[in-house]
Amino acid sequence: MLPPTSIFRRIPTAIALSQRRLLGALGYAYDAVEMYYERLGKVAGSYSLPAAGPAAPEPSWTPASRLSIVVDAWACVDHLHRMRRLVQRFPCCEPRPAEVDQFMTATKAATDIRHRIQHLDEDIFEAKHCQEGHPVLGAVSWSDTRFPSGYAVFGISSGPTIDGGKLLAMKIGQPRIEDGVGDFCLMAADQDLSLDAMVLAARQFMAEFEVTAARAIKTQLREAARSKGVSLEKAGAHQVCDMVTGVFFVPTGDGRWTTDGSRMFARVEVPPGVLDLES
Repeated sequence: MLPPTSIFRRIPTAIALSQRRLLGALGYAYDAVEMYYERLGKVAGSYSLPAAGPAAPEPSWTPASRLSIVVDAWACVDHLHRMRRLVQRFPCCEPRPAEVDQFMTATKAATDIRHRIQHLDEDIFEAKHCQEGHPVLGAVSWSDTRFPSGYAVFGISSGPTIDGGKLLAMKIGQPRIEDGVGDFCLMAADQDLSLDAMVLAARQFMAEFEVTAARAIKTQLREAARSKGVSLEKAGAHQVCDMVTGVFFVPTGDGRWTTDGSRMFARVEVPPGVLDLES
C-alpha cells in the first residue's frame, strides 16, 4: 500500500482539483490491485493436495475460498483497467514519460479480458463468445512450489457448463516461481492473462511515475509561487488524506437519539502538511 509520504496522498491544494482527483484515484486503484493480489496469494496458499493413499482425507477446499479467488482475480483486472483509464487522462508533458507507454503496453491484456466480463449479459443473451464447456466467469490457475521436490498446479472453474478438458492449459515443465505460491493466470473465453505479470508492471510503473509526477508538480508549484509572489510553504500546503470516523449513538429515553462523545473516534492517515518544494 502506498505510504503516507507518497505524492498520490500528499497533493498540494494549489494543484487543479481535477489533477488532485486523478492522482488520488490512481493511488486508490493501485492499492486495490495490491490488496486483491495479496489476498489471492493468501487464499491460494491455503489449498493443499491430500497425502498419498486411499485412506487420506480429502483436502478442505471450501466454496468461500473458491469464490474469493475468482472474485479477487477479476477485481485485480478491474482496478488494473481503471489505472489504465486514469493514466490516459493525465496531462503528461511532451515527450510522454517512457513509463506510461510501457505500462499501457504491458497491461493491455487486462483491458481486453475485462471487456469479456463487462458485457457478459449481452454476450449470454446474444450467444457471443459462448462455447460449451467454457466456465461462465473463466478459470483461475496458480502454482505452488512449496514442496521438497515437485510442485502442484491448482485451477478453479466458475459456474455451470464446465468441461474439465477445456478448463486449464497446464504445461509440464520447470515452474515459473520458486518456493512459493504464484503464477496466477486468468482465462475467459478467447482471452487469458498472467496476473503476476500485470501486478509487476503496475509496481514498476507506480515507482517510476511517482518520481515523474512529484517532479512535475514541484516544478509547476515553484514557478507559480514565483510568478504570484507566494511562499513555497504556502504553495506546497496539502490537506487531510484518508480519514476513518466512528460515532456512537445512544437513546435519550424520549424516542430520540444523541451522540455519546466518549465513544467517538477519528483516525487521520495523512494529516495536513506541506510538500517540500525545495528538494
